[in-house]
Amino acid sequence: MEPIIKSGELNIRYLKDGDENYLLKWLTDPSVLSYYEGKDRRYTKEKVIEDFFLEDDEIRCLVLYKNNPIGYIQFYSLREIDGISLPNNSYSMDQFIGETSYWNQGIGKKLVQSIVHYIKMTLKGSFIVMDPQRWNKRAICCYEKVGFRSIGILPNHEYHEGNWNDCLLMVKDLATYDIEPLNSLHLKQAEDFLTSSWGSSRSEMVISTGTYNLHELEGFVALSTTGEMKGVVTFKRNDGVIEITSLDRALENQGIGSRLMMMVELIAVEQQILLIKVITTNDNMHALSFYQRKGYRIKEVIHGAVDRARQVKPEIPLIGERGIPIYDELVLYKQLSPCFND
Repeated sequence: MEPIIKSGELNIRYLKDGDENYLLKWLTDPSVLSYYEGKDRRYTKEKVIEDFFLEDDEIRCLVLYKNNPIGYIQFYSLREIDGISLPNNSYSMDQFIGETSYWNQGIGKKLVQSIVHYIKMTLKGSFIVMDPQRWNKRAICCYEKVGFRSIGILPNHEYHEGNWNDCLLMVKDLATYDIEPLNSLHLKQAEDFLTSSWGSSRSEMVISTGTYNLHELEGFVALSTTGEMKGVVTFKRNDGVIEITSLDRALENQGIGSRLMMMVELIAVEQQILLIKVITTNDNMHALSFYQRKGYRIKEVIHGAVDRARQVKPEIPLIGERGIPIYDELVLYKQLSPCFND
């Protein structure tokens, strides 16, 4: 069988009949299991076939080095992780080197680099995630060498040898902008960006839950490589709920809003906050579509909320998208699953 990826002495091909014998050998080696699946998980040939020879959308491959089978890798499209919505065209991967004599030779780095290139160039992926357990320094170091960076923690994410363990959420973002926490250095630029987006000052936001000043809110910004602001999300925490107070981006369909929302949802997961709330206006069909695709549900319509906000802030427009008069607020919620395990 021809490899789907060739990189020097490294070849990666689809699994085929007979490869279950390699997998069985590796997945009964305690040294391998201590990093992959756990030493208390006993594999048989039947279990290998059941877990690795499936008819689904995952791509499962054997890894060969100098034509010798040495390991396994799988990669797949991923829409969310622990309830956190990921950008479009996101992928993840899992892998191990089963022949321990090939450890500590830089092959793992070459393997991950090869798959990253394949996802980017062949699958047109734009975002790749890994979730190593926090104690797995070998894996974390390998991924960092390939350009992955940790953006947060997934509490109680993976079961290993009798315990639920926290994992790092590590990402390789192929976008042409960076996401950073909103800080005092961004405030003037963020205020100008929001004002230009809305045609009125957005340093003060008036919605049904209150009046908020930009400098009092948490948030994230999207910045181009030249420092130009491409998007802003702001939020506040209150009584076990995160409320998103604004989300704006300079360009549509570039994944900016998805990445900003992902970071807010990650904060919720890290802090084990189970409810995220967002308010939009009755004219904002694009926002309603976006939030519902991300798993948010409409729970309430506050009639006349924008009319009342306009009394405090008269510059709020009367007419919005598609010539629709702006009167009301729609409240959407997303319920996250608790990260507690017995």
